[in-house]
Amino acid sequence: MKTLDAFRDLEDALAAVDADDGPGADDGQAHALAAVLADTHALTRVDPALLLADLLADPRGWPDQSWKNYFGNACVTVIRTETLRVDVLYWLQNASTLHKHVSSGAFLALSGRRLHLEYDFASAAALGTGVTFGTLSATSRTMMREASVSPILPSMIHELYWIEKPSVTVAIRRVPGPAPAPTAPGPAPHRPHEFIAPGAAYLPAAFQETSNIQRWVDGLGMLRRANRGLYLGTLEAALPLVDPIHLVHVLEELCDNPVDEVTTLLERADAAREDTVLARLAPAVPEFRRRKIMSRVPAHGADGYLLAALLWAGATGEELATLLKAEQVDHPDEFVRVHGERLTALDPRTAPYVEQARRSLR
Repeated sequence: MKTLDAFRDLEDALAAVDADDGPGADDGQAHALAAVLADTHALTRVDPALLLADLLADPRGWPDQSWKNYFGNACVTVIRTETLRVDVLYWLQNASTLHKHVSSGAFLALSGRRLHLEYDFASAAALGTGVTFGTLSATSRTMMREASVSPILPSMIHELYWIEKPSVTVAIRRVPGPAPAPTAPGPAPHRPHEFIAPGAAYLPAAFQETSNIQRWVDGLGMLRRANRGLYLGTLEAALPLVDPIHLVHVLEELCDNPVDEVTTLLERADAAREDTVLARLAPAVPEFRRRKIMSRVPAHGADGYLLAALLWAGATGEELATLLKAEQVDHPDEFVRVHGERLTALDPRTAPYVEQARRSLR
């Protein structure tokens, strides 16, 4: 069987379930699509390298490749109908953002393991346009292995860390219907929000109506590299003035600065503000920092990336030991020591997280 034949079989199977489009159909459709992926056994036997080679050898048969949801390294749409899109995504980065989907669907781990974290978000109060404060709660941390399938619901909030590089995903997405009017404060349904712990949802720059905030953050990054004194002075002037959506985006940018420097800057900015927004958002900085460090570390081999993924997820103690033993690691403490030393040698900023994990296992 040629690699692309598996997708012809998948397209036929999808046509048989792509019927119910009524109110409340998202959950049922997502699980039905996941069942189709799980039953398409020929797809799980496809060699990802040969698949990419076959796709690239003759792009004339590709459906139009939309700029919407353009991610992956590379991403190729192999099936497109009026109601569905099937993509093959190759991942070279370490991790995704913590995000919410906008339509129902399902995804298959075609190649490579990935740590999959899911969350609930209980919104409490809007903090201005594009930002909502609330409580973010982790509901599961699981390892998806090859041939694992997960449904995607519009309510799904999740993030992933890919262990092997590249990892390959087959994703099915339904075209989202009109967004219903919100019935409670918080992120509107069918909006592609991202999230930060301990509890905020925000509209990422790529989905905002203008590029103003992205240009502002890009400018700060350039200023930081060119003139740190001017950069810090500019932040001290701006942080007491800007609105919550600017604050959320700059908190991530601040993670590339020394911890003490950031803490002092945020304390002064909070004292100068006339509201409590910065005080409520500032606890996100350690979360941004840990995820940013671990999502960039160039670990050596799958074991190094496995440890980096677990540290990125904040796993400690019994949970850390359980996740490692599920990956056939018989001695979690020794594994963390050996591969933690290697991570620290590659990036000294990982040292506090490695040490915390080691202490939690004692």
